[in-house]
Amino acid sequence: MNTIEILVTCLALSLDCFVVMMARGAVMNPQEHRRSLINSFIFAGSSLLMIVLGSLAGSLIKSQLVLHVNQVIAALILFALGCFLLIQAFRQKAFEERHDDSFNYKKVLFLGLITSVDVFLLGTCMTLLQADAFQVCLISTLVTLACVELGQQIGYRLGLAYRRTIFTAGSVILFLISLKVLFQVLTHLR
Repeated sequence: MNTIEILVTCLALSLDCFVVMMARGAVMNPQEHRRSLINSFIFAGSSLLMIVLGSLAGSLIKSQLVLHVNQVIAALILFALGCFLLIQAFRQKAFEERHDDSFNYKKVLFLGLITSVDVFLLGTCMTLLQADAFQVCLISTLVTLACVELGQQIGYRLGLAYRRTIFTAGSVILFLISLKVLFQVLTHLR
């Protein structure tokens, strides 16, 4: 995968963090804006941990299989992640936007780890596609950092008006990238 494909894939996967922190921003007190950058770094650190663990898992799988099988598995992982985002888009419950003072760093860490499970699979996928691990880690961490910060700020100002659209866009991007990977495999098999 090239840098643009990695960036687009990381952006699509970071949209779930974006929406989660948009919800947080919607209930944030004005005084809590100082903490939003710390929240972003906690999410980015969680994402980095998961992508490194996913890359290690991908290395274990990659050594056991041939290249084309690795690429098909990677495409299936991307497709499954797209399905996950699409399901999230339509399973969203009603959300009441009111101030919540009970949010602390433990809850941020928990949310960061939970929303980074898909990034674990991304790390596995990128390793199977022979992407540069350092580049994937760097791009994923920076994109997560930016998406979480933007999510909080947009949520504070606009609420959760566009969450279904954001999840759907992320799933479409992942579907398209998985189809591209499968197309590459099919053209190499000819």
